[in-house]
Amino acid sequence: MKVRADRLEKDIEEINRFNSTPDHGISRSTFTEEYIGAINYILKEIEKIGADVRIMRGGNLRARLKGTDNNAPAVMIGSHIDTVFKGGMFDGIVGTVTSLEVLRAISENKIPHKNPIDFVIFVEEDGSRFLSVLLGSRIWAGKIKDEDLSKILDKDEISYFEAMTKSGLVPQDESILDGKKIKAMIEPHIEQSRVLESRSIPIGIVEAIAGIKQLEVTIEGVSNHAGATPMNLRNDALCGAAEIILNSEKLASQNGTSVATVGHVEVSPGKNNIIPGKVILTLDIRDRDDVTLNEITNRIINSIGPTCNNRGLIYSIKQVSYTKPVLLSKRVVEVLENSAKKQGINTLKMVSGAVHDSSVVAELTNVGMIFVPSKDGRSHCPEEYTDLKYIEMAANILLESVLELSK
Repeated sequence: MKVRADRLEKDIEEINRFNSTPDHGISRSTFTEEYIGAINYILKEIEKIGADVRIMRGGNLRARLKGTDNNAPAVMIGSHIDTVFKGGMFDGIVGTVTSLEVLRAISENKIPHKNPIDFVIFVEEDGSRFLSVLLGSRIWAGKIKDEDLSKILDKDEISYFEAMTKSGLVPQDESILDGKKIKAMIEPHIEQSRVLESRSIPIGIVEAIAGIKQLEVTIEGVSNHAGATPMNLRNDALCGAAEIILNSEKLASQNGTSVATVGHVEVSPGKNNIIPGKVILTLDIRDRDDVTLNEITNRIINSIGPTCNNRGLIYSIKQVSYTKPVLLSKRVVEVLENSAKKQGINTLKMVSGAVHDSSVVAELTNVGMIFVPSKDGRSHCPEEYTDLKYIEMAANILLESVLELSK
């Protein structure tokens, strides 16, 4: 028994019709009209399968295919459908459509399985609307309190709670995700790098996921006339920010495993004839080892003070989010490898530099991930692309693995 590639292709096309920037990649922010349109398409497909649908804590979606023992812990599969602004067609969608197709295949072929199978769609994985990654899975896991949902705001100062309520994705089940009720989770995903492509290997089996610390740094100087103020009398916030950015790059490059990125900079007043008086920048720091992650973060933070002091600048640092590195389940990795081997598919064990909802679930139960190649390593951009043949391979490995885990 195999999955159907034509349905995978159709699902990808249909979900990506819901897009607020049709001429500039894919933009589908959490709880927006486009997001709900995509959810409604998926719900119609789930209805054909006959799975039981529930809106869970935080607006996450769960569709359950019952097993012969519905008191047994579930085997969970799925991913996310929110995107970055002007992103691509495949981030999150690969895990969503392969999981949906696995549910179809099992249901249509009436394949017996002991454990329930849960297809999930996590909310706000990319953090593009509410500026905090893995938000939906962290809410579901109880890492964020209910009362805080009204304090989490988007750029228009609309709260998470308000946006969720207006979208109609009001939780029907407020229970916290319980690891004892999940036997295992598998998330298929695009690699978002070029390791698989460079080695001509079609499938990656993830052994670990890097941790991430996200910081917001505010630097304040003095706005002044760009022509009348001598260079030695300036307190230029943007020059200080530039030095901080270069120092972060240098420090993260020293150990061979860490990465640091400044992906967003706000400059005020932002005029060509005024010295910048204020800069807000984001710092994204990652490593596969928690000790190293904390060490490199502290080194970067400790470098900011001297830079600002030397330039007569005031600064503040706020930690926006922190996700620890996680080791994935050896048992699930073994099941995935065996499933691929049975189908004659070559695989590579890997570490994910990107964080995923699997990182959160892995703190609760056994988790595995399947990677498919990203063309030219591109992701979070309109050029993001994965060949359908690799998505089909991932879906067939997922199907075989789910059936093995749900015996």
